[in-house]
Amino acid sequence: MALLGLERRAQAENGRVRIGVVGLGIGTLAAYAREQDYIRFYELNPEVIRIARDARYFTYLWDCPARLEVIQGDARLSMENELRRNEAQGFDLLAIDAFTGDAAPLHLLTLEAFQIYLNEIKKPEGVIAVNVSNRYIDLKPVLYQFAQHFGLKYLWILGRGPTLGFFANQWVLLSPDEKFLQSIIPPGLSGTREVETSAGRPWTDDYSNLFGALRK
Repeated sequence: MALLGLERRAQAENGRVRIGVVGLGIGTLAAYAREQDYIRFYELNPEVIRIARDARYFTYLWDCPARLEVIQGDARLSMENELRRNEAQGFDLLAIDAFTGDAAPLHLLTLEAFQIYLNEIKKPEGVIAVNVSNRYIDLKPVLYQFAQHFGLKYLWILGRGPTLGFFANQWVLLSPDEKFLQSIIPPGLSGTREVETSAGRPWTDDYSNLFGALRK
């Protein structure tokens, strides 16, 4: 959804979209990139990379028409190294898809981590998209605190569901560009700029409260 909106906006400029993705999975997001785009995956587990590249099982990476790179290693450290080398990626979209399991990597979910992400996206119209579809923890208030801290616009997108045992797909989008965020909400989905926030301070490298984020 955000990517399609960025592609429409890019048509009026240089036509290209730069996409960063934290968490490779089987490479599904590669299917949304066009020939003129660039997509860069960050993946910690080399076995995930091996399986995603094995065309006997999945072909998303092989079929992707865009220029594609997979960076093996911790995403945060990889981005820190890029910034240290003055190689900021200037992503139009940085998708963080690492929090859907029952063991969220908290070092990717702190103020310090999000400062790195903000340094990696294009200014001022870049978008950070975070997949918050999780049965156990509710990360929306955490991200809302980040939005307030950094002066970002916040959009919570709730997909269809729950049906047939599946939970609704939920993403939080953060960007300095509120007009763009509001323009990409399609019919059938709901968006909100605010959520109920729990008491406490924003998560940092020295403080987090995962227990407080547990779903009631």
